[in-house]
Amino acid sequence: MNIITLLNQIKTGEIVLPAIQRNFVWTTERVIALLDSIMRGYPIGIALLWETYANIPFRRFVTDYDPDGKHVFLDNANGQKLKVVLDGQQRLQSLYVALYGTYDEEKLYFDVLSGHSGDDYSQERYVFCFDEDKSIQEWNEGFVEDAANPPEERYDPEYYVSTNKLFEMNAIARQKFRKRLVQDLKLGEEDELRIEANLSRFDEVFTKNETLLRVSIIDENLPSNSPERKTEADVLEIFIRVNRQGVQLSRSDLVFSILKLHWQESSQALPDLVRQINKGNSLNLDTDFVIRCLFAVSNLGAKYDLEILRNQTHVDLMRKNFAKCCIAIKSTIDFVVNQCWCQSSAVIGGNANLIPFVYYVFHQVKSSVPQSEIEPARKAFYLLGFSQPFSRYADSRLGAFLRNEMKPLLEAGDSRFPFDRLVVWVRYWERIHSYGPELLQGNPTLALHLLQRHTGAAVQYANNAPEIDHIFPRSTLRKKGVDHAKIDHFANFWILAKEKNANKNNKHPAEYFKNVSAKDMKRALIDPTLLDYRRYSSFLNARSKRILDAITKQVGLSEADFRIDDVMEA
Repeated sequence: MNIITLLNQIKTGEIVLPAIQRNFVWTTERVIALLDSIMRGYPIGIALLWETYANIPFRRFVTDYDPDGKHVFLDNANGQKLKVVLDGQQRLQSLYVALYGTYDEEKLYFDVLSGHSGDDYSQERYVFCFDEDKSIQEWNEGFVEDAANPPEERYDPEYYVSTNKLFEMNAIARQKFRKRLVQDLKLGEEDELRIEANLSRFDEVFTKNETLLRVSIIDENLPSNSPERKTEADVLEIFIRVNRQGVQLSRSDLVFSILKLHWQESSQALPDLVRQINKGNSLNLDTDFVIRCLFAVSNLGAKYDLEILRNQTHVDLMRKNFAKCCIAIKSTIDFVVNQCWCQSSAVIGGNANLIPFVYYVFHQVKSSVPQSEIEPARKAFYLLGFSQPFSRYADSRLGAFLRNEMKPLLEAGDSRFPFDRLVVWVRYWERIHSYGPELLQGNPTLALHLLQRHTGAAVQYANNAPEIDHIFPRSTLRKKGVDHAKIDHFANFWILAKEKNANKNNKHPAEYFKNVSAKDMKRALIDPTLLDYRRYSSFLNARSKRILDAITKQVGLSEADFRIDDVMEA
């Protein structure tokens, strides 16, 4: 099957995309590279389709791609024959947009004078670009004017034609176009031959060649009632196995694929929620996080177990809890931003640390942290941030804490946040038995953000992006034989803007900090009198204690929180 026949089947709605497919993500650069490969005659792989009459949710390919556009999903209640794409969506959507439509309101144009051979085969030979009609017209007219009034130094001519227009040309129209272009641009024989070759090649690779993009169709031409037809479960397994080979599907991608099969609305509802919850903050939460929260509040554990979603009862439970879970997630974000002064899940060691709070808020009458529990919840938030117990073994640890500590309390009508029990678990998981430098060393980034009052929010100007760097340069300390643990001690770090960090290099700290304001030094708790390599140990000890005291006042954590009696330990 040639490419244009395949695209025409997309155009008529015979070939569609199942709801399990992810969004189109290719950039214009990748689309253009694909077109260059086709013009060179390079094979571009296999498209895997499934012919089915089943009533499955699907969407059509888009002619005019909008990065912010939303999908419209249909069903196949009438049992018409469809070919759904299991593998090859990115290539097919790229070709459909490139040859029939637009990408973010720009058409694809082909430079009919490109195609020069070169030594570097990695460089694109056939030149395509996405642009607006007006810009291309002005560009082409510039070369026509140069041909009429040649400048002192004439550039190699270029002339762009939309791919849509090229498809409309028959053999006679192509000949007329070539002759007119040769006359307008005053081209030589070599350029004329290249135009002729390019126009012929364009027609050949897209309308005649059947080897560049091969198509494999599962269950092709089998009767609709044939027992040999694959089931939806079979096809989902095929989809998962195929997509594990190329761009890796994450576990949440697979879960989302199954979820969309059994809960059609989720294909749009979850992405919509992700867009909403990321407005006004830099937490960068994703579908993975939302699905984990749904698992948690539905008491289905925190592990991505595909088998759970093969049970329609579990899916129905998640659907039932979705609206309230959305509120709980939004309320948790408000708590983290307004009460914990943080806007970055990366700073606190990952967004898994937020899930206990979503679970807690989900079960509160007013879907928010009660006033009386703000302090223990805040301390719990920072304890998780510093100790990071869910950065490893998140599935088992998170599930155990929700199941053994939070669920019994909430079922008993106890609205207290189990901070004391969390301390016990952190001591067990991370072997942290006291409040002190050891705890802060678990996440120096968080300690410094608190100290210097950075929320972790994204910056508008790249050079202002905060970066963490050593106060006493690492390379110099190594040469002096300082132990690795002391070199990377949290007290030897501070946050400064990317632009300023570039000027720091390996300067002696006393020299570099001469240009840092006294106010910034004070905020970072850096004592200028200790910026001496001979006093490095004293610097670490003094600043470590001051940082610990400052965080104690700000967050509320203290040594008293770790004095758990023997009953609690048991």
